[in-house]
Amino acid sequence: MSLEYLKPPIFLSPLDDTVICSGPEGKEAMVRAGLKGKKLGKEKKLELIAARKKAMDSKRSRDDSKWKRVLAKMSDDKKKKYIGVGNTGKKARTRGVTRRSLRKAPAAKSETLTTECTIHLSKLLCNKTFNKRAPLAVKKIKKFAAKMMKTKDNRIDASLNTFLWSKGVKGVPGRVRVRLERKTAPNEKGKHYYTVISNISVPSFKGLKTTPIRA
Repeated sequence: MSLEYLKPPIFLSPLDDTVICSGPEGKEAMVRAGLKGKKLGKEKKLELIAARKKAMDSKRSRDDSKWKRVLAKMSDDKKKKYIGVGNTGKKARTRGVTRRSLRKAPAAKSETLTTECTIHLSKLLCNKTFNKRAPLAVKKIKKFAAKMMKTKDNRIDASLNTFLWSKGVKGVPGRVRVRLERKTAPNEKGKHYYTVISNISVPSFKGLKTTPIRA
């Protein structure tokens, strides 16, 4: 008696005659192979690229016609208010007033800036090993200063370093009040900004807030 009819069916790849798999798992494998980008083949990939390009061109033409209608209805006074926003070149897309154009340009970074703030070291050092708490506190304070003052060069003052290491590597204080002073130094490329972080001794941290100090 022949047992060929008991054998599971063999599924072939839709792109060529190579066998993917046999049995009930073969159908799922064939579907996965058809969906993967690597199994599509050169012709299928080119068809997908052409379809995406066509969709992008149609969306671009719709957007351009919309912005042309908006600019046509806009008064001359309003157009003067938004100089350089509408791009009406031959090869460029037509654009109107955007949220980015209404945003104010960032002001130039001031040379000197001083801020007093409190850093909660207990939160930053939570679940950290004891023999690395003091060095890690120095790193966390420098990272905090970089975010606040927008400088890459952040220097710990001797007073702050002594305060952090006063009770050893394990006994880092829970909070610390610091003064962040941004300064400039002459450099070959221009100005070099750096921040000096110093300690402020306070009797209590209650009610203290971040306060900028203006010269």
